[in-house]
Formats: sequence, C-alpha cells, structure tokens
Amino acid sequence: MVQLSRISKLFLDRDQTTPEETLARRQRHAVTLCCGPDVAHSYTLQLAVLTAANIASRCFPSAVKVALPPGLADAPLLLWPSLPKTFGQALAEPLGPSALVDFDNLGPESKAVIFGEIPPSDGSLRVTFDGWIAKVGPSIALTRLPEREYCSLVGILAASLAISELFLSFAEISIEAGRRIVELSLWRPDLEASDALALGVRVEFLPRELWTLGLGHLGNAYLWSLATLPYGDASKVEVFLNDFDIIEAENAETGLLFERRHIHSHKTRVCSDWLQERGFQTRIVERRFDSNFRCRVDEPRLAFCGFDLNSARRDLATGEFLRVIESGLGGTPNNFDTISLHTLPNPRTPHELWPEFTAEEATKRAENQQRLANTNPAYSTLGSDECGLAELAGKSVAVPFVGATAGTMVTAEIIRLLHAGPGYTDIKLALGDLKGRFARMTGTYGAKDFVGLKYCEAFAS
Repeated sequence: MVQLSRISKLFLDRDQTTPEETLARRQRHAVTLCCGPDVAHSYTLQLAVLTAANIASRCFPSAVKVALPPGLADAPLLLWPSLPKTFGQALAEPLGPSALVDFDNLGPESKAVIFGEIPPSDGSLRVTFDGWIAKVGPSIALTRLPEREYCSLVGILAASLAISELFLSFAEISIEAGRRIVELSLWRPDLEASDALALGVRVEFLPRELWTLGLGHLGNAYLWSLATLPYGDASKVEVFLNDFDIIEAENAETGLLFERRHIHSHKTRVCSDWLQERGFQTRIVERRFDSNFRCRVDEPRLAFCGFDLNSARRDLATGEFLRVIESGLGGTPNNFDTISLHTLPNPRTPHELWPEFTAEEATKRAENQQRLANTNPAYSTLGSDECGLAELAGKSVAVPFVGATAGTMVTAEIIRLLHAGPGYTDIKLALGDLKGRFARMTGTYGAKDFVGLKYCEAFAS
C-alpha cells in the first residue's frame, strides 16, 4: 500500500493539499535553535536542544539549523556517558553537520527558539524550566526561570511545547500559538505552574526495570524519556521491548528513535540497539499482546503501554502487571494534539476505559473513511485502488511533539510514585489549549505502591 506521511495527512484531510505540496511547504519553514554558552554545563538544556532538534527535523525536514557560540559544539555531551560524543556530534545525527552554524549565518526568515543565555529578540520563543515546570513563550515577554535541574523530563517537555507552538502556528491551527506563554508542571499537572506546589522535588530514584508495550510513535517517546533520565549506571537497568511489527516510512517520521535507514527492520531490534548503545540492558519479545499474554513473576511488574488499538488495551486487564501507565493520542485534524493518560489500577475497568465499538459505530467509521477517500480530490493523487484509499483515509494524523509530550507524562507518573508524590488515574489535555486540561488526582503514593517495583539511584545534576 502507498505510504502516507502522518504529518502531511493533517493538510491532506483538512485542506485537500497533496502530500507533495505539503512536504515542500514544510521544507521551506526555516527553524533555528539558538543556544547560549551555558548550554554546555546544563544536562536539562542539552536534552531540551537535542529533543527540539529531533522533533523539528521531522516536522520541518531539511529546514532546521542550530546556532552555536564558539566552543559549544566541542563541549562534552552530558547525556549518555557511554557515548564518547560531543554535543555537536549528537546534534549532527538528526540534522547533519551542515545544520550547525554560527550566529552570523542565520536567515532573516527563520523562526528562532532560544535556549540558555541568549538575549530576547522579536519573534523568537524562549524555552525555560524550573524544577518540574516547563515554560515556553515569546522571549520579549517571558523571563527566564531559575532553571533548577530537579527532573530532566522538563527539558523534553519544554522542547516539545516549543515545537508544538511553531507547528500550530505554521498549520494555522491557533492564531495565539507563538504569541502566548504556555506552561505545565509534570509534578502537579492539575495546578497552575505558578503554584508553589508545582515545583516538585529533586529526582533521586528511577525505575530499574519495566516493559514497553508497543514501539511505535508512543513507544519511541517513552524510551526517549526513559533513556535520557540521569541514571548513575544504565547497565543496571533492564527494558523489556514488546512489539511484532517492522518499521515503515511513516514510523521513521514520527518515532524519535527511528530513521529512514531502519525501514523494514523490526521495531524491537532497532529500539534494543539504540538502548544498548547507551548502556541499557534489553529483552526482546516479538509477539502480539493479547488475552493470552501473562507477565511472569520474575519479569518487570511495571509497564508503559503505547498501543493504538482499544482491543489490545483491554487485554491489559489479564496481563498480571502490578502497575500500567498508558497513554493515547487523538488522530484527526481536529484532535491530533490531544493526549489522554490512564493508570492501572484504575477506578474504572479496562472495558470501561476502552469500550468496544458497536456494530453500528464500526459501520459508520468505515463509511466515513470511504466518504473521505471518495470526496477529497487529493486522495486521487496517491495512486492506490479504492480499498487502499479508504484504508489510507483511516490512518491517524500523528506529529512527534505530541508523542514526546505524552512520553514525559507517562514517565513522570512512575517517578512521582518513587518519590511518594501525587498520583493520577486520568489526565487529558490538548497542546493547543493547555488551560483546558483535566487531571484526576487520587492522593499521594505510599509504601503499598512500591511493592514489587524495582528502582535505582539517579546521579546528582
């Protein structure tokens, strides 16, 4: 079947723009990540820049540059001590060496995102953080936060919010995007970031073993969040990788760990190689997750779930995990930026959380897909038969900053548990309207929640 960009599908479905036209427009949308000299000494800022480069290069291919002051490219990479790389070498992996420039070579039309000690300028977005709080907004309106390095996940979150603002503006989804301040606390997502309780605590403990169920868009985001945590010794950490699919072109565009050279490889093996290169231990399980799946008592009892089908999610009820943290994303032009998070145990059963489609709902869904394929003239350019076009119409819109944000939220839940912090059973938000988010807090995690879970120490930032 014809491969279709999940990013370009937004414009195909909404504007009837062909994928070729959309890609050309994305490639012209110049973005520059501007780094201050203090990025050399900040674990979280380095992670934010690397995450922004990874996401932006997928949203705006061949259009992303990084402006570096003298010496920063040669600074040590603070992430992944097992990788003997400089910060510049790590940036060149998603972007290419030619994307690293000095400040004299910036194009006047480029959208700038600034990190660290950079003076404010008209039109640029500042990325900043403090504790567990991420904040992004126009640099002339947003004062830099103290940037205390309590939890590295905020580096990923802040970068994701920045690229989200650029994309929502580029796609003409929000007139406010890029002109407003957006913020979120991973410690207390139910509170405003200005609340004193939103700051959180310094991370001391990290998960030592877990499953990642599903290794697509979400699974990649989970592993990016997990593997960039400040582990003192990654070789003590074991990640069980469960998937049976191979990588397709659409996966290489939205998965933070995948590249085009990985197309036709098994997802599990590419993820395993990426983790092992960074010092982690892995186990590969290449089978479908279904009602027959059981977690053994000698295997990790914690799971991060990234399935895209409710039928697989319902089978979590019999998987015999002690704790599951799951997220799902919207997939239409109207809701692709939405994220829902659930934890198991949950007051609702898996069948209540993820109900089956009725026969009437399934029929209506199929009819809507067929109607979209038949009435949208841009679909006729895809070169597939009628059934193939209907199948393409049923594919979801997916943009990597949404999955990356979900990855921070899922990983934050288990880190809060390890620090006896607040627990949530359900969270829902839309990146286009963070103020309208919902988070159901059930109290504070206690000793009973630690039973059966293994953890290790983080190194001090």
